[in-house]
Amino acid sequence: MQRFYVKNIDPSDRSFILNGDIVRQLRSVLRFESGSHIRLFDGSGHEWEVEIDHISKTEIAATLIAAVKPSVSPSINVTMLLGLAKPERIEFAIQKCTELGATEFIPVISERVQGSKTGAPSQKRLVRWQRIAIEAAEQCGRVSVPTVQPSTLLMDAVCKILDSQPLFCMWEEISEQTQSLKTALRNIPKAQSEIAMLIGPPGGFTPNEVASMVKVGANLVTLGERVLRSETAAIAVLSATLYESGDLGD
Repeated sequence: MQRFYVKNIDPSDRSFILNGDIVRQLRSVLRFESGSHIRLFDGSGHEWEVEIDHISKTEIAATLIAAVKPSVSPSINVTMLLGLAKPERIEFAIQKCTELGATEFIPVISERVQGSKTGAPSQKRLVRWQRIAIEAAEQCGRVSVPTVQPSTLLMDAVCKILDSQPLFCMWEEISEQTQSLKTALRNIPKAQSEIAMLIGPPGGFTPNEVASMVKVGANLVTLGERVLRSETAAIAVLSATLYESGDLGD
């Protein structure tokens, strides 16, 4: 059954009107008709089955049929800090990490930023990235949608994250300060419910950036001798994290 994200659903009002992009998608793209059933979720952790009563050019009248048992969210909330790269790389990482279960995305601006002259994505680009997260949540069965935050300077993002949770920085260099991803994940306390993973931009972080992050408490993690593209590293790190926590079919 097709699933759609709709903000602020009031389950006490069984009859309601849908408008906006969902009307065009259901009417013109999917060609749904009166009597069709769909599922709606609003990001609050709930999901409902809905029957379409009437479709016009601008709105859809629908009736809430029943609440649906939602899929279980991962036991650990993972924030993904993504070093800015070409837009298509960030988009791919957001889509796949949303499917896996990421909670939040923070684009970070570092010295080796890639993707635009200023490094910071436009508001239009951020809206597109949020839409990609919504569509990925619709497709994969999630009832929550990860938030795509505005881009942030690297050290500002690192310090803010470290105020509330541990941060693991993926670094391609191997030194006495780095630990393997396996070791890092297995040292996370079972009671820890929030962690953050930092993926560098193409070209990685500079030595000065790494030193600054270590100084404020970030953990350096190596993914081995093979150098991964930034979007590949994001997917690999999140997959390993959720596997270790038992959230990939324990």
